[in-house]
Amino acid sequence: MKYSISKLSLILVLAAVPTMAADWPHINGTNHDRTAKESIDIEWGTTKPTRIWNIDCNGGFSSFVVGEDKAFTVLSTRIGDEERETVIAIDRTTGEHVWNTVLGKPHVDGGGERGTPDNSGGDGPRATAVIDGERVFIYGSHFELFCLNSKTGDLIWKRDILNEFSGNLIKWQNAMSPLVTGDRVLVSGGGSGQAFLAFNKEDGSLLWKTGEGIVSHVTPVLANIGGVEQALFMIRSGLVSLDPRTGEEFWNYPFAVGTSMAASPVVWNNLVHVTAGYGIGGACIEITKSRDSWKANELWRLRGNTRAASIWSTPVAHEGYLYGFYSHKEYGTGPFKCLDMRTGETMWQEEGFGLGQLIMADEKLFALTDFGRLHVINPSPKRYTEIAKADIVDGKCWATPAISHGQLFIRSTTSGTCYDL
Repeated sequence: MKYSISKLSLILVLAAVPTMAADWPHINGTNHDRTAKESIDIEWGTTKPTRIWNIDCNGGFSSFVVGEDKAFTVLSTRIGDEERETVIAIDRTTGEHVWNTVLGKPHVDGGGERGTPDNSGGDGPRATAVIDGERVFIYGSHFELFCLNSKTGDLIWKRDILNEFSGNLIKWQNAMSPLVTGDRVLVSGGGSGQAFLAFNKEDGSLLWKTGEGIVSHVTPVLANIGGVEQALFMIRSGLVSLDPRTGEEFWNYPFAVGTSMAASPVVWNNLVHVTAGYGIGGACIEITKSRDSWKANELWRLRGNTRAASIWSTPVAHEGYLYGFYSHKEYGTGPFKCLDMRTGETMWQEEGFGLGQLIMADEKLFALTDFGRLHVINPSPKRYTEIAKADIVDGKCWATPAISHGQLFIRSTTSGTCYDL
């Protein structure tokens, strides 16, 4: 692997003075809502933002996560005659390599859509690591759950979900990040009666197993609904809410998928939005509780690929509105939209974004297109208002950006880059 420090000339200034700063430990952020706890000022000007470091990243769509003063991602490396998934740890301030740990076999059956803007394929790791203090958790392409020491990269424990829990190796293999809450790590992927699994994060011992259903590519989220912490898993038959302590099911919502889905559920108050491509579309449900009984009431459902469908781009909810990359295989051209979360109505849409990824910081949307252009957008249902934009990275960008400690972390199929905000 080759690492280099370089600076980049851009067309805007992102001048940030973070009065708040936090880690970004999960692909969906600290609170699983894709929102960074940062204060950022963004102004036009002639002074250009600084690229702090840049590293070569070989293949895959794994994102960066940030914690313990390091940035972590998963990529492919060649070991002898084989490609292997490898976790790397980078000093977040200097870009210096800290450690790398070789895991299992990478994703190897294509599905990265040649014909997309950079014409590259999709082989390589797709799942993103999770940071929890001195531990790093990775759910590999072949459904192996690894726990590593975040300081050294040493293996602490490993569980093989396919062999130990009768799991199925689905098409395009795993893209899910695990959930870490309290003393446990949650994943899905096991067979009958053990579709959902919880392990002790210290030693990997099984805490509970439950449920039926085939795993999807969706990363589950933790949410507080009605004052109760819930783990929301999207499997091929639909959305399932579990008690992360016991595995007890609170409620479910049928949302069957034919080919694939990869966008995480989006929660705002007691509303939950789900979306998928391949003709499935999008929906929003309202979760209520009466005595000890939970109910998922469908508010709206829009089928097809044009109105509320997204294959892998997880939207962001803000003040009752959804913002996101809603389209199906419209690489480099698909629209960025604002939807009313309560009705599904399209408030506005802006063309030319493709199938990128979105996060939020300081009530500003950071939308990274699939061809490497960053748009900073004001989240308003009234109109599309762009604050700034710049071409910031080469390669195909299907990974999610991260903002942490005043820095922006970007992954593509060819590189990993950090900017000073």
